Amino acid sequence: MEKIQDTKIQSVLNRMHKEANSQGLTLIKGLTKGIFRKLQPEDMKDAYIAISKSQGEMLYNLLLGNQTKHIVEFGTSFGISTMYLGAAAKANHGKVITTELLPEKAETAQNNFKEAQLEEWVELRVGDAMKTLQDVNDGIEFLLLDGWNDLYLPLVKLLEPKFKKGALIYTDNASFKSAKPFLEYLKANPEKYRTKRLKDDKGGSELTEYISSN
Repeated sequence: MEKIQDTKIQSVLNRMHKEANSQGLTLIKGLTKGIFRKLQPEDMKDAYIAISKSQGEMLYNLLLGNQTKHIVEFGTSFGISTMYLGAAAKANHGKVITTELLPEKAETAQNNFKEAQLEEWVELRVGDAMKTLQDVNDGIEFLLLDGWNDLYLPLVKLLEPKFKKGALIYTDNASFKSAKPFLEYLKANPEKYRTKRLKDDKGGSELTEYISSN
């Protein structure tokens, strides 16, 4: 598996992973707010909720191998996953459009992209993803779903007309109950999607290929 050679990007990623790994108490504190009511995005404003290093390296190699250029991400958080996508976009002369609901997280993420010198290859949009991703250009080659699970299904339905045939969708936390409607939609439309569960850490993930030509 190929490693990211850009020392700037790798240095920032190392710092961010270290910060994420030391956030156990912060994460638990946020999650406990959902015991007596439905968890809200604001409850996790201080938590990374990041993909692992192994997930990031897998995504980087996947995009690198496919020469993927048109990349979209739902759920920037502090930007760990975006950094891996951005590193691949830089190598492939492509672009990442990523979106984050919380302005505080978006500001931190943007500072991380600046530090890694990835601003040219990453466009961060702040706000509700159902609005910020409405005008994404056609020909999406890769979509990372790593935000609020309830939005996975409506978001994919929004972007579906813009998928390029053969586009890949990587779904993080696919084993969560709130992701079930989205996964059921994929399986109910075999003429459009071919999907499989991946063996990895945390909440499980799904890799899906869009096989329709619209």
